Amino acid sequence: MPASLHALGLVALAAPRDERPATPAATVAPDVVEGCRRGDRASLEAVFRAHAAGLSRLLVRLVGPVADVEDLLQDTFANAIASFPTFRGEASVKTWLYRVAIHVAHQHLRRPRHRREVDLPDADAIAAPEVRSGEDPAQRELGERLYAHLDALDAAKRIALVLYVIEGHTIDEIAALTRASKAATRSRIFWARRALLRRLRRDPAFGGAR
Repeated sequence: MPASLHALGLVALAAPRDERPATPAATVAPDVVEGCRRGDRASLEAVFRAHAAGLSRLLVRLVGPVADVEDLLQDTFANAIASFPTFRGEASVKTWLYRVAIHVAHQHLRRPRHRREVDLPDADAIAAPEVRSGEDPAQRELGERLYAHLDALDAAKRIALVLYVIEGHTIDEIAALTRASKAATRSRIFWARRALLRRLRRDPAFGGAR
């Protein structure tokens, strides 16, 4: 397994792994939830402030480090505000917001500009980009190339793979977050892993054939 896959946390792409325990979700006070249902601004702001960082991280991991992630976060909040009156509390607020964000990401990834085969420059001919202090330019480049490969995948398969491999969710959690069956979720992860590994093995930056 190329060291670059280990560095990106993608070693699990090589083979299926066991189910992992779910991470406990943060709770929101019932009066705050009720305020959100009524459209109370203070309640909505409190919930969004509590979850903005996690939702932003999720969106970046799902769609990549694109310029419009802030727009996607705003779309997530707008959709949540519109849907809060129907929130029944069957899942935690965090899980419910993540579902909304995943739906927004799915719609974004289905736009025509994301369904394409990406032309990647030769790995040895790329000029070193400007980076922030402390940022590893090699890791940044690998991350950008990884998301270029992910752009070639079907949106639903890509989301399932990212939630499993990068976000660390279980099959059951992903099925609930994407409103898919467990069988469909496993299938999406399998085919996405297979397609992505096929691409990475042809890319010299990931130790593939030159």
